Amino acid sequence: MLESCKKYSERWYLGYAFQGAVVLGIAPILIPLVVGNALGAAAAGTVVAAFYAGQLTAPLLGALTDKSGKYHFFYLAGYALLAIGLACFPALKSFWFWMALAFLQGTGSAVTNTVSAMFIVENRPKSEWDDRIGWLQTFYGSGQALGLALVALLQLSPQLGMVIAALLMIPGFILGRMDLPADHQKKVDKKDVSFSHRRHRPARGSFSILHTYEQNLPHYLREIKQIYKSPFALYILSWFCIMFSNWIIYNLYPLLMHDVYSIAAGKSSLYYAIGAGIGIFAYAPSGVLGNKIGDGWVVMIGGLMSVVSLAVLTALAFVDTGINHWLVPLFFFLLPVAWSPLIVAGTDYTAELSSLPQGAAVGIFNATTAIASLLSAFAAGQLADLMGYKTLPIAGLGLALAGSIFLFILLLRVKKAPAGQEAQ
Repeated sequence: MLESCKKYSERWYLGYAFQGAVVLGIAPILIPLVVGNALGAAAAGTVVAAFYAGQLTAPLLGALTDKSGKYHFFYLAGYALLAIGLACFPALKSFWFWMALAFLQGTGSAVTNTVSAMFIVENRPKSEWDDRIGWLQTFYGSGQALGLALVALLQLSPQLGMVIAALLMIPGFILGRMDLPADHQKKVDKKDVSFSHRRHRPARGSFSILHTYEQNLPHYLREIKQIYKSPFALYILSWFCIMFSNWIIYNLYPLLMHDVYSIAAGKSSLYYAIGAGIGIFAYAPSGVLGNKIGDGWVVMIGGLMSVVSLAVLTALAFVDTGINHWLVPLFFFLLPVAWSPLIVAGTDYTAELSSLPQGAAVGIFNATTAIASLLSAFAAGQLADLMGYKTLPIAGLGLALAGSIFLFILLLRVKKAPAGQEAQ
């Protein structure tokens, strides 16, 4: 494993890990804390949604990078945008100011994520894409785990924590520019982007590392009208429900854990870090299991893990067992661990099930994940503000159940379909 890391990773991956620490570890905890404590749940959810909206600029930024050829500039600009958005966050107590800065942070994350993938697929042999992108994602995900551990301390002063997160972009920038491929070294035709999703360890975020190869996504979304009665359309509906159910918990996670279960942000961040760490070891078994029983059934396992987690969290929101402080983290762990079978098998099942080209199918799949995370952030804030944080696990449970039922119906339909007709 160490030899593979040396062969297929580069020094700039270390800088990318710093972004993983901030984008997936620190910011998702501190943003809702800062905004929620000042302006309430509805404002917090909307600001988090603005962060996701900024990440939706990835296809546009990928196109601009391609046309200009300034890969270094756009890649490193992501670090600068994140630093500005984080450092200025404590300056004013203003909803619209925070909205703009959250959008700026999301944009910074999007441009770096996009160009990092371009560096690999446009400068390295196709035979190395799997390993190089896999290690890039591993660095990013490892950064998240460290960021979640660090934020357990930073949450003691969220405003100062945002400034410290901004300062982390300095070593990230320095390391992130080491050994970058030259702008002019564009060798690979990216029209044929194909790689093994199962071999990767995707970061626990809501956005794909390959946004730039979904620049034809509007066209692909128009194509889905032709298959709206197909098994693939039902799968996308089930996936949307399951992702919505997960992210409605994650988006206001520290506020939810404190309000409903009396767990401070420091402890809840550590619980998230532990769950994400355990989940890393579930990636490989998820792929092996997918080969044995089918990717669709592995996605079902991830969906049922979400159902069990949210069912118990819902019950514990209303029942004091005397050991809730043990049961809550134990059953919460199922959510981040479930991410592994969901994302590993979910992407492969997309390519297997859809009659669309792989790029179109994966583009729709990733767009579904992105839209679910954005809408769930807004919905979480509104629900918590109107009816209290206890409604979030209830809503999550209902959506996880619906998604799992849709998926079960799909699996039965596909099983009964004649060979060769599953993706029609």
